[in-house]
Amino acid sequence: MDFSVFKNKYFIEGELVVLTALHIGSGKEEAEHDAPFMKEDGNFYIPGSSFRGYLRTKLERFLLDENNFKFKDKKTQDLLNMADVLLLFGYTNLFTDNTADIIKRVQEKMDFTDKEKDSFSSVAGRIHIADMPITSDVNSVRRDGIKIDRNTGATEASAKFDYDIIPAGSKFKFTIELENVEPYQLDLIALALKDICDEGDLFGGKLSRGIGKCKLEDLKIQYVDKNNLKKYIFEKKKSDMDKNNFFKFANLELVD
Repeated sequence: MDFSVFKNKYFIEGELVVLTALHIGSGKEEAEHDAPFMKEDGNFYIPGSSFRGYLRTKLERFLLDENNFKFKDKKTQDLLNMADVLLLFGYTNLFTDNTADIIKRVQEKMDFTDKEKDSFSSVAGRIHIADMPITSDVNSVRRDGIKIDRNTGATEASAKFDYDIIPAGSKFKFTIELENVEPYQLDLIALALKDICDEGDLFGGKLSRGIGKCKLEDLKIQYVDKNNLKKYIFEKKKSDMDKNNFFKFANLELVD
């Protein structure tokens, strides 16, 4: 696909609802990268990069070489691999950080020659996830924690620390934009979102403490393509996509 030419744009919106409280911060014993929930002007929000990481990890698990199944693009009958994660989320150092089969598929999909490959060693992703502001009134709750020695399994001396959580029932605004994606790629995103949309899924830090389950609700999918581009440009009008069709996975085939 020639990404310089507009083909389509998808907008996925919803509400991320906290089911079992969310870890938002850590005590002095822990690093900041364990705290995906931040405050801006006194209000909590989830950085889009945190949910992007969750989504990418979900997709990687489906496309692992070690799985005893594979996915195919029904249209082309191509077998999918980790290259399809890179094509959606972007990549750097393609030719030094990846195996030959991944490089080959990226090259085939991006349609560049060996002479052009320097221009494709790093490519931006097709997916953008906005920061997710909290939409409900809430204050964080502080809980006690105990640090455990990883070698002995015993409680460390003077190891008490506090950590903050967002209580169950809290809600965050959720927005994803996808640009110039193929039908099978849209299905991959739907596949990665299915668990958190159906029953909820674990997200955030301190998952072993029984917190971090969230559910994506009130999902709305809209799109712009060549058929309604004029209306979008001049009137900002988008077409609606039925949520049931979004989760049909009509463009993917599972093979042993």
